[in-house]
Amino acid sequence: MWYEDTMHTYRNHSGFTLIELSIVLVIIGMLIGLGSNMLGTLTTYAKVRETRDSMDANIQSVISWASSHNRLPQLGEFRVAAAKNQNDAWGRPYAFIYDANLAPAAATKDTICGRRSTFLNISTIDPTATVRNVAYAVVSHADNYDFNSRLNGVLLTADSAAASGAASTITATGPNSDMIRWVTLDELRSKIGCQGAQLKIVNNELPYGAAPIDYSVTLVADGGVPFAANPSTFKWCVNTLPAGFAQSGGVQSADCYGLSEEAWAPASSGLILSFPSGIVATGAYPITAVVRDNADTVATSAACSSTDPGDNCAQKLYVVTVNP
Repeated sequence: MWYEDTMHTYRNHSGFTLIELSIVLVIIGMLIGLGSNMLGTLTTYAKVRETRDSMDANIQSVISWASSHNRLPQLGEFRVAAAKNQNDAWGRPYAFIYDANLAPAAATKDTICGRRSTFLNISTIDPTATVRNVAYAVVSHADNYDFNSRLNGVLLTADSAAASGAASTITATGPNSDMIRWVTLDELRSKIGCQGAQLKIVNNELPYGAAPIDYSVTLVADGGVPFAANPSTFKWCVNTLPAGFAQSGGVQSADCYGLSEEAWAPASSGLILSFPSGIVATGAYPITAVVRDNADTVATSAACSSTDPGDNCAQKLYVVTVNP
């Protein structure tokens, strides 16, 4: 009797059907797929952060090397001695692009501190602007395993080098492609302790605006050799301003660095940018400001982009955000 009851009980316990088992397997597969996608995204994010930190470390280590040697390292020296990390998080070597005039074999204290400008520029996409007087740049191909940025129209490689004594431009790609860090000549001079106040635009960023409210901000320069001391007067130029914006003092030009000095206009106590209420729509507006001093005391000096502009020129890129 016990045997029959036991067998009866056993026969009434049913297992998974094939359909139920198939559904379970499909769900497990979906979960594994989602997990793999998330893991891939997290891995990429971690490598981007690691590379960003590595690039920042290289930027600082090159500054330290330049301070000790009175010049920038050449490409081989960057890889062997100056770079803290030769490769990015994906194991690929960094591109190191620099103005070769700042990295001669024989250097003096004026190799960097005596320079007013460089031949290296960077053209950015977001926001669209040209950064002048770049001393050097470190570039990673990021997660697409290839460089997309260009140097003078040619795709970068790990061995690319800017032309010595000739204008060179790195055309940077969007934020989801190559990763790039750079240091301008002004920043390098300041970091290595060059004597004398280098000309600079004091404003680090511009305040937010609100479409229904009048907007006004004053850009102020410091250092260099002003045209007049009280108040400090410099000559200013801004790129063609967005619709609705106005300026007081200075001039507008699509190529401020290409203007000779007589085309610039002074602004006592600073350049004023403004717009009245209800004129400018909400959004983000890039504005590039350039200031010029009177270092050579001549009123007809060459353009800032020339090999010998005479005066000091400093540039900053801003983004004015206008809220509703």
